[in-house]
Formats: sequence, C-alpha cells, structure tokens
Amino acid sequence: SSHSSDKLRILIADNFPPANSSCPRFPQFAPTVNCPYPGWCLEQIIDVLVRSGNIPHEYVIDRNNSAYVDWGRLQESGSFSGVLGRVESGEVDMACLFFQKSIVRLAHFDFSVAVSEIRPTFIVREVPITIWSLLFNCLKPYDTWVWISMLVAMVVWTMIGRSEQTVGLREPRRVGQYFAWDVFEQMFNGGDQPFYFLSGKLTRLVFCIFQVGLLFGMYTALLLTALITPNDMAPIRSQTDAVRLIQSGAYKLISDKSKWFAQEIAHSSEAMFTELREATATNPIVDPVNDTHALDLVGEGNYIYQTQTDSATMVAVSRRCYTFVFTEGLPFRSAHFLMRKGSPWMEALNMEIARNYAMIDQVYRRYFEDRQSFGTVPHCPVDPLATPGASDPLNVWSVFGIFVLAACGLIISTAFLLAEI
Repeated sequence: SSHSSDKLRILIADNFPPANSSCPRFPQFAPTVNCPYPGWCLEQIIDVLVRSGNIPHEYVIDRNNSAYVDWGRLQESGSFSGVLGRVESGEVDMACLFFQKSIVRLAHFDFSVAVSEIRPTFIVREVPITIWSLLFNCLKPYDTWVWISMLVAMVVWTMIGRSEQTVGLREPRRVGQYFAWDVFEQMFNGGDQPFYFLSGKLTRLVFCIFQVGLLFGMYTALLLTALITPNDMAPIRSQTDAVRLIQSGAYKLISDKSKWFAQEIAHSSEAMFTELREATATNPIVDPVNDTHALDLVGEGNYIYQTQTDSATMVAVSRRCYTFVFTEGLPFRSAHFLMRKGSPWMEALNMEIARNYAMIDQVYRRYFEDRQSFGTVPHCPVDPLATPGASDPLNVWSVFGIFVLAACGLIISTAFLLAEI
C-alpha cells in the first residue's frame, strides 16, 4: 500500500461543482475575480477543515479529459473501481467528493458526519404539443374514470328502459329500439316519459345530479385548467408516474451505476427502490457515458435521467430547452466524506466538520442556492401550439378540443340530415 500515515492524502478529482478545472489554475482553493467558483469542496476542505485543524496533508491531482468520474463500482473480485477503489486500496485517504450512504458502500467504507444534504431528481423531456394532445384537452378537467362511469351509467339506463318496454310499462318505439340516443334525449331535454322501475328513478336522479353538477361546469373547469396549469406537458407528476412509465417500457431510466442511487435500486429494501428494481427488471437501466450523453438521450424523449441536486447536471439542464426537473416526494439524503474502514484520520475530520459547520453551510449556499451564477437561462423558441401563461388571455389552442367536438357534432348531424332527406 502507498498509504502514508503522516499526511492526509486527498484526491482532487476534476468534477464540478466539488472542483472546478476550468479555473486558470487547478486546483484553486479560494475564489478570485477570474474564478469566483473554484469548487465548493476545495474551498471547504482547504480553507475550512484542513487549515482550521492544522492537518498535515498532500494532494493527488486527477485531471480528467473524458468529462466523467467513475465514483466506484463493485467488481466481481469484490474490490471497487474508480475513486472508491483508490480509497479502498490506500492510494489516497479520501477524495474531494461527497458520497451518499448505500448498502454496498457501508460494507466497505466509513463515512464522516454529514456535511450537506442532497435530493435525487428525475430529468425528462417535456411531451411535445400536437394537434391530438390539444383535442384531448377537453377531457382533462375530469379523470378517465369519470368518463368511464358516465358510459357505464348510460348502458345501465338503456338496459332499464328496454326492460320496461319488455314488461309493458313503456310503450314500444315505432322505429328502432330504446337505446343510447334516448338516454341523451332524457338527460338533456327531460325526455317524454318517466321511468317506472325504482332503479330507473334512481338512475335518473344520479344523472340529474351529474348533469347539473358536472356537465354544466365542464366548460368552466376547462378554462380554469388551462389558466392554472399553462404549458403543463411534463410526463411525470409523481414518483409513481416515473415507476409506471418505466415499467410499461414507454420510458427508460438513465442512472450512473457508479453512484449510490443505482446501487440502492439493486440492493435496498426501501419501497421506492424495490419498485424501481421491479420496473427495471425487464427494462434495464441505461448507464450513461457522461452527463452530456445522458442529457442528449433525454432530449430525444422517452428517457428519465436520475441525478441529484448537487450535480453539475443541474446547471447544464438549466441551459436546455423543454426539459423538466422533478424532485417532489423524493427522499433527502445526507452527503459525507468517505474513508477506508478504521482510518486514523476520521476522528480529526469529524471534529473539524462539527467545529466549522456554519462556514461549510455558507459555502454550500453560495454554490447551490444561486444557480444563475453558473449560466444564463436559454431563450427557447415558442411552440405555436403552446397554451398561454397564467396571466395571458386564452388563445384558440387552449379550448381547441371543445370547438372541434362541437364542429364534429354539427358535421355528423348535417350528414344524417342529408341522408334522411
């Protein structure tokens, strides 16, 4: 082993935001005019922890031209690759990177006290707006089961009416049979004959409530939906949505297998990870070459990229058009430094983290609560079919489906009129 016990050997990996290799000098440990963000791990370890504790140290600089850092994958031999492999072998004592605990990592490494907190995220491409999606806007105010229930009730109404004809309580029709057309007639115009069966009376009562409380308010509900949720084309609204899309094969999950999330999918018993494990059993996880590769796949559509809030990907995605970042309901995880089992440096490091936590938190906020410092918001071309914002007047596309349905009704009725003439 090349481990030296008299100095803390720190691996400086080329990975922003922990370390910024785009600075004129790398590594750089304090902000300057030419490099205001040298890397929050560099500022934190050197300016806060190492100097505060007067810890003897040396750096192992790892310049990386591939734009990818192998955080560490467990090999068939039982050892790790990448950064974790170098820590495990004793080549370095720690890395200037922040790790989340996972079942695999806990079996091989010791973790420092928590330094910060992260949250996993899902990045997806917004669903493109099409004429078909606009047509179905008229159904959005109510859930699919509402419409299915309405159709089922129409069938029940029809069956009761025909039963009354069979037993002689309702006069037979001269032309045709009692069917769905009569249901609409009675729903909207009151019809020409009441029900005699109690089941029919109850059905009419339900439809009256349905008509007054639901159908009359549908147009208003559609307008409110268009106003409150403008341009809402995100394919996922919850963790359950993501699992469902992956399980159905409609989307594939992208996740770096050298990081904790993919490792927890394989081994964790937490509900979210077991659900994703089942979903990816027949729809395997895509392991990206780097962040750019992952975002390019997301841009193609039908991919969900899993990353986390302290990743440089969050900066890159803010510069891309038509992408959606989902975090709601996903669990928070603490971020730690990581060392070999039984490392003599862990106690000193933990002591300095606890002593300087206020300063650490200040550095963290400067990097992760001011994302606009790292880039500009893109100017994305406006989709001509897009619905307006909440403060804008509704355009024709917002209520396109209602007018198309009305037009179809007029066309069909005109066609039947001509046929009858």
